[in-house]
Amino acid sequence: MTRPARHSPLPLACLALLVLAAGCVRDEEAAQRAWLGQWFALGDTLSFTATRGCAVGLYAVVTPEVKSALPVTSDVVQMQREIAARGAAALDWPGQTADAGLVAMANHHRETGMAMRRAGLEARACMDARSESVFRHALDDARTVLGWDAARRALILMLPGEGLLVVAMGED
Repeated sequence: MTRPARHSPLPLACLALLVLAAGCVRDEEAAQRAWLGQWFALGDTLSFTATRGCAVGLYAVVTPEVKSALPVTSDVVQMQREIAARGAAALDWPGQTADAGLVAMANHHRETGMAMRRAGLEARACMDARSESVFRHALDDARTVLGWDAARRALILMLPGEGLLVVAMGED
């Protein structure tokens, strides 16, 4: 009588761990640079951290303009229309801070505004000292261009005067 071959469970367990490990990072730097590159002329990566629950990228920008692939609006009503139609938009609201833009969006379209705020709050766990400093400064600076990518649930803050861009992503 022959016995069925016994296989070690170790290779299967290793494969399962690899699959789980691959799903443990919210975003990867190369992937984040690729999708941001369609909207911004990125320079060096200054900081990048990603875990399962958040991702934060801090980048230098070569030029302070937003590329035409990302619609730039001047009020939250237009911004929400573009997000609904295209999935992403930016707000360049002269004289108003990015934080005021977040509050205005929450008042205009609660679901979008709260998702934007949540992304910023949840991303704090991935911020190092430099990215947190830039993020806080960007929220309070009236020159900041505020962006939202609904599909990636990514809050984008560009400081054109400083040549910096910070991306904050919380739980997926």
